[in-house]
Amino acid sequence: MSNPSSIPVLRDSHGTVLQFTGDALMWSRNAEEVNIPLQAIAHIRAEGRTVTVELVAPPGTAPAVHRLDGVSEAAAALFVPAVTAALPVRAEEAETVDGSTLVSTHTAPEPEDDPWQRMLRNVAIAIGGVSLALALAVGLQGEWLGVLMALLVAPLGLGLSAFGAVLVYLAYLQWYLPRYGITVEAEKVVDYTYNGTASYAYTELDGTKRQISGKSISGTPYVAYETSGTDRRAVCYSPFKVAWDMVFALGLLLVGLGVVALVVAVTGSIFLGG
Repeated sequence: MSNPSSIPVLRDSHGTVLQFTGDALMWSRNAEEVNIPLQAIAHIRAEGRTVTVELVAPPGTAPAVHRLDGVSEAAAALFVPAVTAALPVRAEEAETVDGSTLVSTHTAPEPEDDPWQRMLRNVAIAIGGVSLALALAVGLQGEWLGVLMALLVAPLGLGLSAFGAVLVYLAYLQWYLPRYGITVEAEKVVDYTYNGTASYAYTELDGTKRQISGKSISGTPYVAYETSGTDRRAVCYSPFKVAWDMVFALGLLLVGLGVVALVVAVTGSIFLGG
């Protein structure tokens, strides 16, 4: 469920998140999610960077308390009044209810294995292995300048080349899939304003619900994908943006290949000279 844009999400230094979902507070920590209905809340208070959620308790019993420390004081100053205004008005008999019995806890589903992250991790391992092997081979020749080039310049060239190749492929998917794949309407579920990206949720024809990250766009977002189950999917952008992404990716790829060619030329001269 998406969080109303006017109410911030609270996050402490340990990664615990407290957000208002409209009819409840969602307390998320690691893989655990605690749903606290508004009917279960007696008070919510902010004291500096600490937010305390006190649950309804029968007379004579200590109320259950949820406490979040180290949050943004500015965010807490907006969050607490908004939640307080949304709390329901209770009849006197409702005060005998134990709010903790209304709270539900469940384990969040494991995140979907991202093939792109797996591929990038394997590429990083391959680049590191190739650079170390090259440095060892050059070091055996007694050329320490070549060793430094193999350890510093080679990973840069290989990394730029690999990153550029991935961006070229992504730009290709952005052009190809809207023309030859299945395009469906998506919903922006998270907007990362600090880096201009967003997470989009969509449903495939077989009912499978999925998410994809991409640049944040205004208006109705669309996602295009293949039906062959190959994980080839892309957010649909304007033709101008797709063209610009392809030009940028090709430029990055060429720079990376140029650096790799320089490393090959220098290390080749070392072996030939030796």
